[in-house]
Amino acid sequence: MHTTVLVKQIPDINKIQFDPSTGRIIRDNVPLQMNSFDRKAVDEAIKIKEKLGGTVSVVTMGPPFASEVLNLSLRMGADRGILISDRAFAGADTLVTSVILAEAVKKLAPDLVLAGKYSLDGETSQVPPEVAYFAGYNFKSSVSRIDFSADQKTILIEHEREDGLQEIELPLKALVSVSEKINRARPLKPGVPDMTDRIENWTSADLGLTISGQKDSPTVVSGTARLESGRNVHLFEKLESALETLVSLASESENEDPVVYREMSSYDASHKVVLGVCIDDPSLAIEISSKIFDLSRGEFNIELIGNVPPDLIRGAQCHVYHRLDCGSTRCMAADIFRYIEEKQPEFVVFPSTVEGREVSAMVAAMGKLGLTADCVDLALVNGILVQMKPAFGGGVVANITSKTKPAMATVRPGMFKVCRTNTPFRIGDFKCSRSHTEKITRFIGVPESFRPLRNASIIVGIGKGIGDRANVEPIRSVADNIGAALGATRPLVDLGFVPRQVQIGLTGISISPSLYLALGISGHDNHVVGFRYAKKIFSVNKDPNAPIFKYSDYGYVGDCMEFVKSLSDLLNTKRNT
Repeated sequence: MHTTVLVKQIPDINKIQFDPSTGRIIRDNVPLQMNSFDRKAVDEAIKIKEKLGGTVSVVTMGPPFASEVLNLSLRMGADRGILISDRAFAGADTLVTSVILAEAVKKLAPDLVLAGKYSLDGETSQVPPEVAYFAGYNFKSSVSRIDFSADQKTILIEHEREDGLQEIELPLKALVSVSEKINRARPLKPGVPDMTDRIENWTSADLGLTISGQKDSPTVVSGTARLESGRNVHLFEKLESALETLVSLASESENEDPVVYREMSSYDASHKVVLGVCIDDPSLAIEISSKIFDLSRGEFNIELIGNVPPDLIRGAQCHVYHRLDCGSTRCMAADIFRYIEEKQPEFVVFPSTVEGREVSAMVAAMGKLGLTADCVDLALVNGILVQMKPAFGGGVVANITSKTKPAMATVRPGMFKVCRTNTPFRIGDFKCSRSHTEKITRFIGVPESFRPLRNASIIVGIGKGIGDRANVEPIRSVADNIGAALGATRPLVDLGFVPRQVQIGLTGISISPSLYLALGISGHDNHVVGFRYAKKIFSVNKDPNAPIFKYSDYGYVGDCMEFVKSLSDLLNTKRNT
């Protein structure tokens, strides 16, 4: 079994500085390290070699000093370390990087390619699926388990989605991106010598490429800005005042502004088309159509395409909806790309979900199109789509534009105000190819006791400060009473207190509810990046110096379980009066 691992050297995102006078990120003296997801991928490849035999090749692309991650990989137990380094590749974006790495994969011709699901400095999730497409490999993202068939011709993988886990049978040759749950990466054994002299150096000539990283990249960063908290916490001295305010905030969040209905202009054959993509989630489809409506200003025909049944997106602000009944993300990507070639839309907006990231990246690869992932806002400036994307753990927002057409972006759930229309859309006649299916052997959904976080207007987050596992149930009961979903920090997920699908943060999911109640959460950066776009944040922690209060609108210093007990009593009193 020959396994190749794609790794990246990244700066420590907690040490990144930003110069507001120049709008530039300061990287000087920032420690460099292997992307944590990639290290787990290297460890998994070594475990496969130990079990099945074979070899492990590790590949990275970057300047000469990036070879340190290869040295680490060799010392961990990899057999080959390959540095792709050429001045011509400088400034490469995700698409050009994927083209280069795909050539390396084709040259090595492994049975299996592993990569981290994304790099913590960029969080795009685009490189693995684009490499898979360019190299001609099967692909699946966010994989937390890999088993091999007896003949070693297929793998059975566990694929993490927002709504549960899929077990999928995938033929080799395959490329999969791994989640943090794939393993606990082993520490480096003491006394292992330096292996820098074993690293191979490949240039553009070795890969047979004539490509310019900067010139051929389809996306351009037009500016960056530091994202400040902008919140000034109000700390309550009295428990009663804190509880009453929280109940009031929860009531307001449950009964937010009534649905706004807007008039749709008639379809005009002379207008250009803009496209929104609907994958699995009806509410996110309507959110995307609402944003596109705002951007269009009546100047475009709005069309949607996706796999959501039309009845579930009734009220979406679009003129035409094209229903796709596809058996895989690759099939859906192929059909959406075929639509793009036929209709030539001005821009395309995808959902930033596990499946949405797969589909959008494959579409980008098929057309060699610019794609910006995980946007928190979009704007049309002089006819150009400006895509605002967080990076480096969410502390910096970059404005990105595309040199190719259509411009494409994925957007985070919960970022845009939802509006509807009474004007019904027309069902389009675009036909689905249904040319490729995935063999799903099992689906394990999130327990019904845990509401989906993606569409929740109120979310209660819990951290290590809650204490014992037994305290999860009373908190969940209170969450149910205020109409909230329950999320958690990574330590509680690792302890098995809650399912991994409700993990909030850098290695979990991002949320943007109307109200986020943080209980017993210290407020480390890797969790804060997951909830910083919540509209209101109320935190309870017994440490008055806990970092969480810097990111909160309201706070109470005290034991979180005593707070929960008092909140439960108050809710019961209000219910009985």
